Amino acid sequence: MNDSLSIIVYLAAAFIITRIPYVRTYLSICYTLLHEIISVFVGGKTRKRIRLLKSYSSLETADSLTFKHDLISYISYTATILMAIGLFYLVSIDEYRLILYVLIGLMTVSMVLWIRHFLDFLWSLSFIVLLALPIYFGYETAIMPTAIFLASYIMVQSVLNALYICRQSFLNRKRKGITAKIKWIPSMILALSLLGQSLFASYFVVCNFVYHIGLPLGGT
Repeated sequence: MNDSLSIIVYLAAAFIITRIPYVRTYLSICYTLLHEIISVFVGGKTRKRIRLLKSYSSLETADSLTFKHDLISYISYTATILMAIGLFYLVSIDEYRLILYVLIGLMTVSMVLWIRHFLDFLWSLSFIVLLALPIYFGYETAIMPTAIFLASYIMVQSVLNALYICRQSFLNRKRKGITAKIKWIPSMILALSLLGQSLFASYFVVCNFVYHIGLPLGGT
């Protein structure tokens, strides 16, 4: 794996990209796709389609969504965070091509099974092409930074999404009606749990895959 400074640079670059209009929209769909794929399996029911080109967070409306929906979304976001850790593990063992293959495979399966909207399909196809080109032409100098950047972006997006969901859940406490306020409590608990684990995941990645010091547990 590259030195610690280079990974920090990738993480910083990923955060900067999330502040750039249009570019952040294009890349954030990759995170949305991973979340939606996991939601399909966690939900335990067949879905005919998933939508990617829309901005929303599933744990944010206390008055209209059920606790089951919030729980499924929480599990999906958690699994996406674990996937980000897995991608960093692959980075740590120099399996850059495998990262691109995994993402290409997930996008291809999604195009066949769930993506039906034209713009979603077009985005998936364009992203697959962008990932496949350096592999096809053997551009190793492009494969490595692409893989590291995508792992970094998914991790950064996980933290930012958790912050956004917490903010929205906190704002929902102002909704009128006893029912809405009761529904808000479990949503807020899940949102705070999601934020905590996303921050811990970032800490875990920095300790284990950036500085290689492991988690400082038990005084070791």
